[in-house]
Amino acid sequence: MSYAPSGGAATARQTRFPAWAFYGVLFGILGALSILAWGPIGVSGTYPRFIGEILELVAPSYAGSNEYLQKVGHLFAKGETFVVIGLLVGGFLGARLNREKAPACEMIHPSEKTPARRYRDAFIGGFLIVFGARIAGGCTSGHIISGITQLSVSGFIFAAGVFATGIFTAKTLKGRHQATRA
Repeated sequence: MSYAPSGGAATARQTRFPAWAFYGVLFGILGALSILAWGPIGVSGTYPRFIGEILELVAPSYAGSNEYLQKVGHLFAKGETFVVIGLLVGGFLGARLNREKAPACEMIHPSEKTPARRYRDAFIGGFLIVFGARIAGGCTSGHIISGITQLSVSGFIFAAGVFATGIFTAKTLKGRHQATRA
């Protein structure tokens, strides 16, 4: 964003970046460093590792004989487990520190009036996303973040598809929300 200095003189122009730009640069640097340290990252692999750890306690013979659980490894075998912990802690802190009341949940769930139903829907949606990510062999953070950081063509194509679908979905939901309010 460009602006004229407060002195009123439009001769000297300065460029000022929005505050969030710093976080984008920091995220890119940390993403590249984590790929160098641990390899490509993602978060969906953490969930079967978590289930594997529980099964190790409850049914160790089954967990030991399950090829998939052996393939994904142990919970803290990769750094992506810490990404999931950071997402949970960061999301919680962000929600608690946010001073604005966001109307987004009303737009996404216009028919759900109680927080319990919204939490239920969010849990079911999250479960389906992780389930689909495991079937697809990875999640958006693995395909987009790691893929684009490594300049993978498939990462860019997948990102374009995700954003196009997200824009279409947001416009559809907004139109549906406006129709229910009218």
